[in-house]
Amino acid sequence: MKNLAKYKNIIRTREYLVQAIFQLLFNDQDADSILKQFKKEHSKKKNVDFAYFNRSLTSISEHQDVIQKTLEDLNIKNSDMELIDKSILYFAINEFKTMDLDGPLIIDESLRLSKKFSNPESYKFINTYLDKYLKLQN
Repeated sequence: MKNLAKYKNIIRTREYLVQAIFQLLFNDQDADSILKQFKKEHSKKKNVDFAYFNRSLTSISEHQDVIQKTLEDLNIKNSDMELIDKSILYFAINEFKTMDLDGPLIIDESLRLSKKFSNPESYKFINTYLDKYLKLQN
């Protein structure tokens, strides 16, 4: 595995973001209350980029319908995936739509998140559908 120590800030922020997306989808909680909760719980940690966290979670919250439609266009049914995998896909699709990151970097990060938070085989599911998404965009 790559040495990710110099990227600790953004890695931790993305991990918290996926957890927040899970909470958003599971509890149908509004993004503002999740943001307040995460800031309260993690404000003492200096290696969290709350500006990025806030921007991303707000974007995902505002574009939930578009992201869900994208998953449907990829022929992914809610019944076919775990909620944590859906959270990771929401993260990735939002990154593809709103950020300037390179597609393979978004996929790499999504696979890393899947290996950390989901079952051992989920990264294959995530990789398949993100590759499919990229191909449809070209």
